Amino acid sequence: MVAASALRSEAYAGAVRVLQDLDLPPHTALAATGSLARQEMTPYSDIDVILIFPEDHEPDPRLVEDLWYPVWDAKYRLDFALRTPQECAEIALQDASAGFAQLDLTYIAGEKPLVDDARQRLLHAWRRQLQRGFDSFVAIAIARWNRSGAVATMTNPDLKNGRGGLRDIQLLRALALGNLCDLPVLEEERRLLLDARTLLHVKARRHRDILDPDFAADVADEMGFNSRYELTAALVTAASAVDEAVERSLATARDVLGSRSASKSQGRSRVRRPLDVDVVADGDVISLARTPNRADPWLLTRVAAAAARTGYSVLPATWRALQELPAPPERWPRAAVDDFFAILSSPSHTPRVIAELDRYGLWERLVPEWGHVRGLLPRERSHMHSVDYHLVATVTRCAEVRTSVARPDLLLLAALYHDLGKGHDRPHEQVGAELVARQAARMRFNLADISRVQTVVAEHTSLARLAATMDPSSDAARDALLNACHYDQLTISLLATLSKADALSTGPGVWSARTAQAQALIVARALEANKPRIVTRPLVRVPQDEYGVGLAVDWQEEVVTVTWSGANKADFKRIFALISALGWTIVRANFVRGDAGGYQAEFVIRTVQKTLREAAEPDRFIQSYNSRTYTELPEIAGEPTTAAFNVGGILEIRTVERIGALGYLVEALPEFMWLRHEILGATMIVHVFFGASVSRAQVVGNVTRALARD
Repeated sequence: MVAASALRSEAYAGAVRVLQDLDLPPHTALAATGSLARQEMTPYSDIDVILIFPEDHEPDPRLVEDLWYPVWDAKYRLDFALRTPQECAEIALQDASAGFAQLDLTYIAGEKPLVDDARQRLLHAWRRQLQRGFDSFVAIAIARWNRSGAVATMTNPDLKNGRGGLRDIQLLRALALGNLCDLPVLEEERRLLLDARTLLHVKARRHRDILDPDFAADVADEMGFNSRYELTAALVTAASAVDEAVERSLATARDVLGSRSASKSQGRSRVRRPLDVDVVADGDVISLARTPNRADPWLLTRVAAAAARTGYSVLPATWRALQELPAPPERWPRAAVDDFFAILSSPSHTPRVIAELDRYGLWERLVPEWGHVRGLLPRERSHMHSVDYHLVATVTRCAEVRTSVARPDLLLLAALYHDLGKGHDRPHEQVGAELVARQAARMRFNLADISRVQTVVAEHTSLARLAATMDPSSDAARDALLNACHYDQLTISLLATLSKADALSTGPGVWSARTAQAQALIVARALEANKPRIVTRPLVRVPQDEYGVGLAVDWQEEVVTVTWSGANKADFKRIFALISALGWTIVRANFVRGDAGGYQAEFVIRTVQKTLREAAEPDRFIQSYNSRTYTELPEIAGEPTTAAFNVGGILEIRTVERIGALGYLVEALPEFMWLRHEILGATMIVHVFFGASVSRAQVVGNVTRALARD
């Protein structure tokens, strides 16, 4: 068995011998870039070189043309360029990718001062380019990550280009050469990744960066691992360390560039804005308030939820401070549950937030079972990613369609737990159902909802199996689905949505047109056979007083309830404006219209910008309402919204939770008899009954325009 390092040394020495024997044109120098310059060559690597010449001594084209024949005769693939030292610098100034590729410029033969000059000019140009084009440089890296995936999560990892791979170690060096961060020590991680890639080339007998399972066993054996799973575990650890170093270094680079920018703007201060209790935004960065309650374990969920909602980054110091919080209690308060589902509800930001929570050892505080599946490779060949990556991908897909399901909180919880039972000696569906039931109980779901989410996890493979093995138009397939879901309408819908998200997150070809058609037919027939109940008129209790508005506090549950009455629908605007101005989130609300045309309403509130004790002052609240200081709703962003009339003429609206959104919705509606509102996860669900005949198309259009803002 020949060590991978020995193979690289031999390949490097052989390539250098060939290059140093070249008959270079007078007054020129030969410099290497790429794997040759880094001494990372394998027997199947390309050779990348630059022939450098002074400004006033361009070599004879015929000499250059004949120069490379010995390299080609030695069976090397060659990529060469001709440049002056200044041209090396100008390319770096014009193109970040080209500049990045030249940073390893290393002398091979010829006039060494030319290479030294080129390198000095190149580094000077690179530092200028990196400072002015940092965002573009990072965008190139992100595009590469999107193309290649993450080494730590792929069953077929790209050891070179994947996130956490060898290219990212080069990225770290580029940032350090740009004076934007210190170069982290990653020699062990680099050696492991490089050894695996070297042996992969040898086993595949060609240049290859993707470690397929077919080669992984042989590579693992050559490297002294007992199995490919041991090798994979080691690669996951190494890639995760590289990825973490990249995140830290990029954050440091942004801070350095930000401080330089701030000094140029003569120190204009940024406004710190409260996002939640003890959570503030400083520009587009989330940090803690100056004197946070460090005894509150749920400060963790508030920070993470704010990051998911806003897309803002969280300072590493903030994550480290959250590590010192006490462990969460067994029973979760409602506010923590809401925040947890907000973490899961952002298609754009959820993966990043979960990754950061996991990186700092905080995710297992919320999902205790996560450590068992971290980096775990599934046994099914159809799965492209590790179990933890697949779970996050499935959650993200469910978040994309959260406004199209009746209970997005149950859907997201089922998505998070559906494969969490893998790696045990029992069916993973059974283990996952037990785990999700315990989590739902911690979150204080009622027994009916615990049963639903447990069923969805236990049966998450059933719909795909029925579609693949039975006639989808048959009564037998329909009845099998009904039996699996205990004839519960909601469970059927949740299972259908999860089944699609699960398949799309597994690998190419798992979700096909035939699969989609078969599952849709089974679900449609099951839903038709089990039609839902009609939502009923809510009961609203509003105390009769002279103010028209009131406030009460349930100190045990830490819930604020606002009651209100008004002469007509237009009067709603003032109470919505006040609640929005206070930064309060309406968790639940019920409205009813009396015989005389007036309205009564109850709002269940979760305070955001103030502590409960500060917010729960009835006299101050009533005074603010009567002063008419707040009369306008805040601007809201457009978000995905669905609106449709259901059985009984009841309008159902689903949209993303936003402060002020309910006010805009009520403004867009005609007069109604009653309205039910609730927040499930980060999704606002509203049912409205009008009583009188309305133009349904017009109502749906008005609601969509008001909330989607398109």
